[in-house]
Amino acid sequence: MKKLILFILLLSVAHVCPVSAKSNQKQVLNTLEDIFSFENIDQLTRYFGSDRVYTELSYSGDPNNGGKGYLFSQVNFGTPHSVLVIWNREGNVICEVQTSTYFYDFDRKKIKMIPNQWKTKQGIHAGMHLSELASINWFPIMINIEQEPGNLTYGNLIPRMGWIRKTRNDPYSEHKLMYTYTLDLKRIHAFFPQFPNTALNSNSAILRKWNPILELVTIYRERLKPDR
Repeated sequence: MKKLILFILLLSVAHVCPVSAKSNQKQVLNTLEDIFSFENIDQLTRYFGSDRVYTELSYSGDPNNGGKGYLFSQVNFGTPHSVLVIWNREGNVICEVQTSTYFYDFDRKKIKMIPNQWKTKQGIHAGMHLSELASINWFPIMINIEQEPGNLTYGNLIPRMGWIRKTRNDPYSEHKLMYTYTLDLKRIHAFFPQFPNTALNSNSAILRKWNPILELVTIYRERLKPDR
């Protein structure tokens, strides 16, 4: 009888205090969007560990001439679980998260390509092919081509129709989440000897044969995108 009473009392305590049991559980990050749940750099560092988070202050432009400062937290650098988190200067608001297939050496040169394990809520991740993106979207995707010095060519996806998200409500703030997807087009001249003017369509036969890789997935909060 005493055992029965003790058992009933234990059940009552568990029923009355379910929150205390859950409070000891580690936060679960299922998708790239969940990174935005961190409220400050200390939370992020405690979660991943100080040996896996490197944070530094960087400026867009000259800090003495109005250049804006941001804190950059590189998490799990050099692994398939790497993610770049960009904060405001105070380190208490996440402005942007970014995953890439590439890592960089100290001279800012690309040194390695690994499919990234962080996925968005739609299952999109850096390292997947254009054909996979087109199958998710159901509709052809326009690709805006841009070139930078050093023969660096990339393409920003413009999903005017379909299922690939361009925006999503952010449950952690009043801002919307804005999505950009960037293709690695550094070999474009091998497939298009005559460089296309401004854009390509994912339905292009040559582009389907090439099937380039998604190099960069960027999610930023509306009106908080860092200056570059």
